[in-house]
Amino acid sequence: MKKFFLFVSCLALFSCAKNEAPVSLYWEFGRNDVEPGVAEAYLTINNISGRELDDDWTIYYCLEAMTPTAMDDCEINAVQIQGSYHCLRPSATYSPIPAGGSKTYTLLFRGNGIRENKRPEGLFIVTGKHPEPVTVTCTTDKYTRREQMFRAVDIWEKTPYADGEYSYSYNAKRAAEHPVETMFPFFPQPKKAETGETECNIETAIVSEVQNPVIESEGYVIRFEKDTIVIEASDDAGFYYAKQTLGKLGGVTRLSRIEDYPDMHHRGVMLDIVRNFYPADSVKRVLDVMADCKLNVLHFHITDDEAWRVEIPGLPQLTERGARRGYTLTETECLFPMYGGGWDYNDPKNTANGHLTRSEYIDLLRYAKERHIRVIPEVDMPGHMRACKKALYPLLSDSVMDQRTYYGAQEYSDNVIAVANPYALTFIETVVSELKKMYDEAGAEFKFFNIGGDEVPEGSLTHEEHQAFIDGVLEILRRYDLRPMGWEEITEFCRPESGAVCYSWHNGMDVPQQMADSGYKVVMATANHLYFDFAYCRHHEEKGLDWGGFTDEYRVFDWVPMQHKNVIGMNAQLWAEPIRSFAQIEWQLYPKMFGLSERSWNNHSVLSLPEFTSLVYHYALPRLRADRHNFHLQLPGIHVEDGMVYMNTVVGVHTAGSIIEYTLDGGATWQTYTEPFALNTDVLPEVTDDYGTARVMKARWRYLDHTSNITWLWIEEK
Repeated sequence: MKKFFLFVSCLALFSCAKNEAPVSLYWEFGRNDVEPGVAEAYLTINNISGRELDDDWTIYYCLEAMTPTAMDDCEINAVQIQGSYHCLRPSATYSPIPAGGSKTYTLLFRGNGIRENKRPEGLFIVTGKHPEPVTVTCTTDKYTRREQMFRAVDIWEKTPYADGEYSYSYNAKRAAEHPVETMFPFFPQPKKAETGETECNIETAIVSEVQNPVIESEGYVIRFEKDTIVIEASDDAGFYYAKQTLGKLGGVTRLSRIEDYPDMHHRGVMLDIVRNFYPADSVKRVLDVMADCKLNVLHFHITDDEAWRVEIPGLPQLTERGARRGYTLTETECLFPMYGGGWDYNDPKNTANGHLTRSEYIDLLRYAKERHIRVIPEVDMPGHMRACKKALYPLLSDSVMDQRTYYGAQEYSDNVIAVANPYALTFIETVVSELKKMYDEAGAEFKFFNIGGDEVPEGSLTHEEHQAFIDGVLEILRRYDLRPMGWEEITEFCRPESGAVCYSWHNGMDVPQQMADSGYKVVMATANHLYFDFAYCRHHEEKGLDWGGFTDEYRVFDWVPMQHKNVIGMNAQLWAEPIRSFAQIEWQLYPKMFGLSERSWNNHSVLSLPEFTSLVYHYALPRLRADRHNFHLQLPGIHVEDGMVYMNTVVGVHTAGSIIEYTLDGGATWQTYTEPFALNTDVLPEVTDDYGTARVMKARWRYLDHTSNITWLWIEEK
């Protein structure tokens, strides 16, 4: 939802075959902070058309969170169209590129490119002679210089770069080489357990259920006897979680009693299927892991500026136009490309395109209900509504709104609906009504409706217009017996007596403290602990955003949420701006989700960092691997001391199936690390950049058929 990245390059077409681009591109990221807050990139255009490349072309691309800066002497102009959608065009000084020739241009962008995924995406070209879009090949190189990975302004670097020494120290504080057998082998840990003398075979014992209204909601008690197991709970969720616990214990146990209950009754994950779409079967895969971790809320981000992803009967335009992105000048057939995806709005394999049908959404609700997961839809309003505004134009616009000038957080200038248009509230009621019918048909709980409410650009609405619209929305929700939820910004327009539940996303405790003290129910959604779209660490190969910091499984776990009677839960956010595949969804979720599971169920978990590591890497990840889920591995560490090289991981060095590999020649050959070895800098490749000359050693970690990103260690020349 907040900021992120992007860049681009491209070229033109002359008179070549319809499906062949006249050019190919090469893009290399240069230095950060050539001017304060400005980064450079080098774009090479290769004319492969066989004819001179004249000035009748436009290359389109996506590049997030990097805005082109005007360059008077450049032969091509980089232009931002909307949001992450940009184009390149010849300037007045452009000189045609001869057949077979090439030319390199330096481009400047406000922003930074400290990770390799800051690159142009979805490039295509359109020319006057051939107005149909054609995909352009753009080659980008791996980073090799620190000036590409670092920002020059030290005050911006609040987190150290994750080089070999940083990772070595990080791992050493968290390492657990062997499974810790004194813990329960799953997340979250039960609160209380007693051991007796009698053995109970869980797999053969007779299990009975006893309703006990005294037990807290979602809590349970399990009593073990020789041939029987008695489960006590006050609700279906408690019985469900008790059976989960039994299933993971298995075998013979000497436990006599387990008493367990959650500290928070909102334990959620927000999935964004808007920025890039993934289908119902993929969402179900996430629900399976959530249920396994006793998480109980899917906060479902189904609409935003970039798409509308759920079918609404009576409003087919929402998905016919609003769920597809591609090449368009008018946005009457589809929306502009954003966050990659290219030009083909009819390509069903493209993550830019797609939506959940009504029947798919109902089926998903039933699937979640079976796992005791509540699905809370979010329809962000009155900002973040570009998709529905374009799909239903002019119904959600008017002449006054069209003349206002504003600029949103994701760099849109047209993403706020005309709230004074009488149809605006009619539209909201239609959406609420149709969603209510889906929940009723699924037999699923529908008590909350998330109205978002964040990032309404200054200058788009007057306070009075905004307040009147929200008042109208709250009245609609009251008629459908729904409580409003939203991001912390809704406190400006929803008073505590409205029943509003506020997600606190700002770092720190000041904002949630103020909201809770004022009487709002608060869900902790703190960015630098719970934004799962953030990169795991400051490393150039890590995908993800970084505007609010970096988040890994330890950052989630090693944090106690604010304790207040009005703080009702924790919610992790996985915004999809940096997502390009479901494999990456899982990479960003796991193992971060295990920290959320433990900390939301047990606010004051007694697990140490090594114990947490043991549970994650010796128990939880092997189960994910068995079910063919993707997941992330921490970087291996490299430490040099007294002329010797030491390496480590969070599971030590000699754990079965764990292999550290290192290279002394830049990556041409890799060797297995078994024990410390003498450092010989003469064999290491030399790198010269703005930071000086250094020798480079690299390492990677292989574990459970997965491979980490590559750790770099620069050894400075003396």
